[in-house]
Amino acid sequence: MAQPKFSIGIDLGTSNSVLAFSPLSGEGGSEVLAIPQWDTSSTVTESTTVPSFLYLPDEAIARRFGATARVRRVVVAGWRNARPAIRRARRPVREVLAVSSRRRPLGPFLPWGSDALAQQDKISPVDASALILAHLRAAWNARFAGQGSDFAFDAQDITITVPASFDAAAQRLTLAAAQQAGFPDHVCLLEEPQAAFYWWLEHQAGRSDPWSALPIRKPPRAMFW
Repeated sequence: MAQPKFSIGIDLGTSNSVLAFSPLSGEGGSEVLAIPQWDTSSTVTESTTVPSFLYLPDEAIARRFGATARVRRVVVAGWRNARPAIRRARRPVREVLAVSSRRRPLGPFLPWGSDALAQQDKISPVDASALILAHLRAAWNARFAGQGSDFAFDAQDITITVPASFDAAAQRLTLAAAQQAGFPDHVCLLEEPQAAFYWWLEHQAGRSDPWSALPIRKPPRAMFW
């Protein structure tokens, strides 16, 4: 396998998800990928964040997104302008990470509390996470894969950040979602506070005493009763 060209970091967030990348050689810095996503049922826009939001449209709206008699199931990732009518239809799936960290076993029960879909049409939190991750993977490949196989998503170093509150079971489910999304086997997980610390260290390059950049907190005053 060829050496990866980029380190890719994905924040699979409760509200929004982001993909950032940095070249592993040369002098280039990190960059956040602009992600194509539906703005309305007929227009596409780009943003550096994609809402961690899925919409399972009814048959009439699904046809606007290209559904056919052969492909009936359409899941729209990151619909930014989710109109009140969509919310009233009780078909959105959101807060995937929050649900997946609290609720087990993780069967197909999303959208949570919705009676607008039959049980067999609902999805699990792992399915939902996988669909968002697959959307990010496709966005990368749409921009870079045409430059050669060594630019493809699966050829890069890939890290997914997870909340510090995720236990071992929740972390395994995140890896299962990545595998379901077509990610390679060498995906790594990193807890978000640790990722933030690495970012801070990166921005202290060249300082003789990086710890001096930390805010100084005075100890609390002793209280006597």
